[in-house]
Amino acid sequence: MLFTIDKESLLNKIKTVEKVAVPRGIQPVLANILLETEGNKIKFTATDLDMTIITKTTAAVKEEGKITLPARTLFEIVSKLQDKPIELSLNPDNNVVTIKCGNTKCNVIGISAEEFPKSIQAEEFEKNSISIDTEIFTKSIKDTVYAAAPYENRNVISGVFCKISEDVLEMAATDGNRLAKISQKIKNENNIENKIVIPSKTLNEFTRISSLIFEDTVKLSATKSTLVLRTNTYIIVSKLIPGEYPQYQQLIPKNTTNVVKINKNDLFNAIDRVSPMVNDRTNLIKLILKEGKMEIKAETPDSGTSEDVIDIDYKGDELKIAFNYKLLLDFLKAVDSDQVTLGLNSSQSAAVFRPLNDDDYVYLVMPMKI
Repeated sequence: MLFTIDKESLLNKIKTVEKVAVPRGIQPVLANILLETEGNKIKFTATDLDMTIITKTTAAVKEEGKITLPARTLFEIVSKLQDKPIELSLNPDNNVVTIKCGNTKCNVIGISAEEFPKSIQAEEFEKNSISIDTEIFTKSIKDTVYAAAPYENRNVISGVFCKISEDVLEMAATDGNRLAKISQKIKNENNIENKIVIPSKTLNEFTRISSLIFEDTVKLSATKSTLVLRTNTYIIVSKLIPGEYPQYQQLIPKNTTNVVKINKNDLFNAIDRVSPMVNDRTNLIKLILKEGKMEIKAETPDSGTSEDVIDIDYKGDELKIAFNYKLLLDFLKAVDSDQVTLGLNSSQSAAVFRPLNDDDYVYLVMPMKI
């Protein structure tokens, strides 16, 4: 293998895939990136066995070949090279790749490409794919994925439920204490219908990659066990999470007797200001609703108290309710609207947050006992 490539292209593709590599896995080769020549292109692949990311770029290929190189080492070397053409050459006898750029030369010991896990042929999924606007898909992820349970749990609520029916994409996530749900209009020309649970890790990787490589649309296709996300320049192949997702629709109140209109930044900043006095064990803050005002209070028995007051649009009776403040900040960070609404029936029932004048996005949070 022998090829020359510009630094920007090489570094961009390494960044695209290297986060998936497993630094201390059972199989040493999983810490590596697979580099393969395909005509005048170089193909980059990394996997942790649950998820695989593949991308390609153009290069001046003089000799064909393939090898795997340590992801972290390769990234550190290339990121520090001069902004000049980079030559990579493989000695197949000892799996050593020589990297040359200007006056710099590095010899990197690789692992044979034959030891790298075989990936699914994404082209086989093409006929059952649906094209979704990348901006819509990315927004749906951003507005829901933060509410999923930690990925390390590996159970069904550590993923995001994704439902495609007619011309609607619905995504939802819950960790048992909160629920985030969004519905978006899409073009479903092939009348694809599907219900899947996508690992939160996969969706976070998709949003990360989308910021590196701008694409107008993404093709989504899935079987019962495998998801493929495909654009013109990269492919993500991921295992899906098996199991029945909770029936979350029935948790969302149809009506709330008390509705509060709040400036998002005012609420975020007030919570942030009182947070130093929040009890680390409970993360509890109290919200006291009064006509035109909201008091936000926190206390830790051994440290002290803090409070703040913001203006709100509210004309009901005084109402006290408590939340895990981190769950509120997560929503306020994700939502785009400057104004949000808070719907309440009582201090013990679920609170419903929405962007103002947007019924397609809902965030449900269970209160804490005061």
